[in-house]
Amino acid sequence: MTGSEYIAEFIARMGSKHVYTLTGGACAFMIDAIGRHPDLEVICVQNEQAAAMAADAIWRVDRRIGVTMATSGPGATNLITGIACSFFDSIPSLHITGQVNQRESSAVHGAQVRQSGFQETKIVDMVRPITKHAVLVRSVEELKTELTRAYEIATSGRMGPVLIDVPMDVQQAEIDGDFAPLPETAPVDPAVVAQAVTAISGLLDRAERPVFLWGGGVAMAGVQESLSEWLSVTGMPFVASWAGISAFPHSHPGFVGQIGVYGNRGANFVLQNADAVIVLGSRLDNRQRSGNAANFAIEAMVHVLDVDGEEIKKYGGGRYSGTVLDLKALPEVLSKLAGPRLSNTWTSYIDEMKQTYRGSETSSTARRLNSLSPYDVVRCMSEVIDRDAIVIGDTGAAVCWLHQSFTVDKHTLFTAGGNSPMGYALCAAIGAKLSSPDRQVISYNGDGGLQVNIQELQTIKHLNLDVAVVVMNNGSYGIIKQFQDSYLGSRYTASSEGYSTPDFGAVAKAYGLDYCRVESIDQITPDLFKRGAILIDVVLSEETLIEPKLEMGRPINDQYPYLRKAEYERGNRFVEYPRSHTLEALVASQNRQ
Repeated sequence: MTGSEYIAEFIARMGSKHVYTLTGGACAFMIDAIGRHPDLEVICVQNEQAAAMAADAIWRVDRRIGVTMATSGPGATNLITGIACSFFDSIPSLHITGQVNQRESSAVHGAQVRQSGFQETKIVDMVRPITKHAVLVRSVEELKTELTRAYEIATSGRMGPVLIDVPMDVQQAEIDGDFAPLPETAPVDPAVVAQAVTAISGLLDRAERPVFLWGGGVAMAGVQESLSEWLSVTGMPFVASWAGISAFPHSHPGFVGQIGVYGNRGANFVLQNADAVIVLGSRLDNRQRSGNAANFAIEAMVHVLDVDGEEIKKYGGGRYSGTVLDLKALPEVLSKLAGPRLSNTWTSYIDEMKQTYRGSETSSTARRLNSLSPYDVVRCMSEVIDRDAIVIGDTGAAVCWLHQSFTVDKHTLFTAGGNSPMGYALCAAIGAKLSSPDRQVISYNGDGGLQVNIQELQTIKHLNLDVAVVVMNNGSYGIIKQFQDSYLGSRYTASSEGYSTPDFGAVAKAYGLDYCRVESIDQITPDLFKRGAILIDVVLSEETLIEPKLEMGRPINDQYPYLRKAEYERGNRFVEYPRSHTLEALVASQNRQ
């Protein structure tokens, strides 16, 4: 077979079904081989960025590796934003780019020219910082080795994307059609398991106010059911990161809420008042701890279980410790832990925080202007869609409203949390629907995010995918406006001034999609999400805010809108967090002005 045919067969043996691409000269041989393979399907998108974002969704919904193929030069560089999504969120994906014939490349001259062959671009050098492995292969023998190696690297340890750049002469060269077995994951060292058990047991033995933090690594390791059962049996309270909140039903008795800058107030209070925090597969980024990590759980000892030792190194000791552990071994660790000793004082406090703050997010703007509340819209949506629907969030204010108020049952809820580019949700929805055709898929966007990759509505139409495209339309970049209100004197340069939205009804008609303009909550019904490919235009006020939201320099338990002193102190009854001002002081200051 040819090198191109070998690549096609290797992709099929990985268990992948689709290859996402926008065709081009330097990848034409490989795409032809994919098209001729009986077990593979070429999926044509309108921009290579969409291919990488669609591929990113594959592992998240059905544990297969997403695959893209792109031509050299602009085709390859257009993949970069989507590759970064996979890298920061630890998603395995395979990206194969075509490259000019080696006889045409700049390497043959021995001179440092910028470019020799047409569209020749050193994509490997460009993506090295955002891939686990990137390589230019120079022979079919090297191609065979690197495909297997790339698969192993992508799926082992802290997973992530890989890229193989294949010159056109290698694509056409003959190769023996023998395939080595795909490598299997190595077992976890029992000594590491024992180390984790010792560390966590010691912490829990001394703790009076313990809490677990459920991170995205739990589901990545496939151990969510074991953890959920252990938490139920022991009664251990837990909070979750955005990446973790889709891995269990939110009716779980131990779940307090999601934490962080845009977190639930009650969950933030509980975490900040704990004296022991056990972190499972979360890197504790600054959207969780805030920009000032010194304000995070200031009286707690924190132990982190993470597959990536570099993440643990960053904490630098002190209150923090960690065990480098593949969470596939978490059930074994949990089986060796005694149940926590939880005082009535701690459990009653947690119950109070849950009852007071879970599901309490509201929009002051909606009340004041008699407009739609995004929180009501999301809560209603989570009630009327299928219990196992796939919901993909985009970015900005819209994704904050989604994670703050969506109630997970058997749903799959995700976003590209680390890179968080506008335009992700629409593209990822294509990958999700093709991977799980029997499940309902909702692409949930802001008006700005939808416009970044709006061309992929044609992909949805062409493939006849019944994806519901929800647009939270506040006619602006709302999250930036809120930042400008806080720090830039409400000067809305490039957020609403200079920005505009199209007539989304006309857009839907142009692409041949169904359309609904939503101006009242009673329009959000189960039937709305069962009308095939549809654009659902939810009309919000341009003044709609994210509430609650942390402002700079504050601990995560002191979010805007600010609480009155008595309520703030009720939430912080175990640990004293100094405040620069109370709500009462703010009001008095404004009155003086």
